[in-house]
Amino acid sequence: MDLMKLNIYDPYDHPEEWTPTMYEYLEKARDIIEEWWLPNRRGLDRLGGSLAMTEMSEVYYGLMKSIINAGFYGRTIPKEYGGPGWNLLDCSLLSAEIAKIGYTPRLDDAFAYGEPWVHILEKWTPDEDAKREYFKRTMDGGFCTVMATDPESGVDMGGMRGNAVLDGDYYVLNGPKWFMTMTTPGPFGLQWHMALMKTDPTKRTSGLSLFIVNDDAEGIVRGREGDLMGARWGCARYEVIFKDCKVHKKYLAAPEGKGIHALVDGMNKHMANQAFQAVGVTEAAIKIAVEYTQTNIRWERPLIEYQGIHFPIADMWVAAEAGRAICTKACKLWDAGDMEASHGKWGVLAARHCFPAAIEACQKAIEFLGSRGIEREEGWPLELMYRDSMIFQLYRTPNVDRKFLASYLVRRRL
Repeated sequence: MDLMKLNIYDPYDHPEEWTPTMYEYLEKARDIIEEWWLPNRRGLDRLGGSLAMTEMSEVYYGLMKSIINAGFYGRTIPKEYGGPGWNLLDCSLLSAEIAKIGYTPRLDDAFAYGEPWVHILEKWTPDEDAKREYFKRTMDGGFCTVMATDPESGVDMGGMRGNAVLDGDYYVLNGPKWFMTMTTPGPFGLQWHMALMKTDPTKRTSGLSLFIVNDDAEGIVRGREGDLMGARWGCARYEVIFKDCKVHKKYLAAPEGKGIHALVDGMNKHMANQAFQAVGVTEAAIKIAVEYTQTNIRWERPLIEYQGIHFPIADMWVAAEAGRAICTKACKLWDAGDMEASHGKWGVLAARHCFPAAIEACQKAIEFLGSRGIEREEGWPLELMYRDSMIFQLYRTPNVDRKFLASYLVRRRL
């Protein structure tokens, strides 16, 4: 099946939301994906992580160089810092279209580029020189990973062991970090980190600070690499250990003690973009299901004519359109500077609806295809889509999000 032709929800269905520039970038993205990604995705997925980038380095660097040369990197960087200044809605609409063609986190993030560290640099970083330095590095193709997870504490941020001690003009960082996305180094790979560390051991989350750290800084040691079930390409996940790593105080990504606030703010904004990616995956799964059931005959009738097929496909469509509506509202609120968005409500609502919907849509489509749905066959990429979509549930822990939403309702007395 040619996924380039799968446009059950073509952007032309939503003309009021698309500008000529967005159409231009979508065509650029499709050309790059058709040349570099679709012919090689099976090999990249099979090798996974750093091995894929070593043994298929020509493909990786060709793909990333094409994305950068086409002007995709850093499009959310504000104009006053040398960027194009795209808003969140435009980036996220493009994310959904790209996710339909070939979703994997590294690919979609490289194209749509709504990464949380861009927002953190813009809104939270106190030092103007540091802002400009890392915005420029981003525009030039540099990638950042956000280090929040300690191996022992997980989502209990206040219980993390990683610490930073101020010594003169420098903070000295010590401690391990685990499960950071995009930790493969290289010219178009990871170049710097935002690391969350405890600067006040007497406090919990209010004692956390966020630091900008170059990947080649002295005192950074890589540990083991995770071998993941999905999202395998471009997303090598290493354990990274800080051993007396010195960071100048000008490279605080947010004021001391405000690290968790900056991190959550950036992640809340990025959540709407990721939810739009999930919408794209849902829509691709629907298209594959419809295409297959229209062309496969059982008992002398196409499968699509049976009522048992109608019901789940209708439910998938409802989930996709509802998700698109929630995501659009979340993005528009962010772009308007609405505090409801900044508090995370709409981004979390979008995530909690769209993430499980994408996984369920892939699962249902696999059931329609039967044994063909779980084969690693180029024509029907559902098993790859299903494995990659499972990462959605780990972007934000579902129960933490539910707790947040319930607490929000209680505070509002709704």
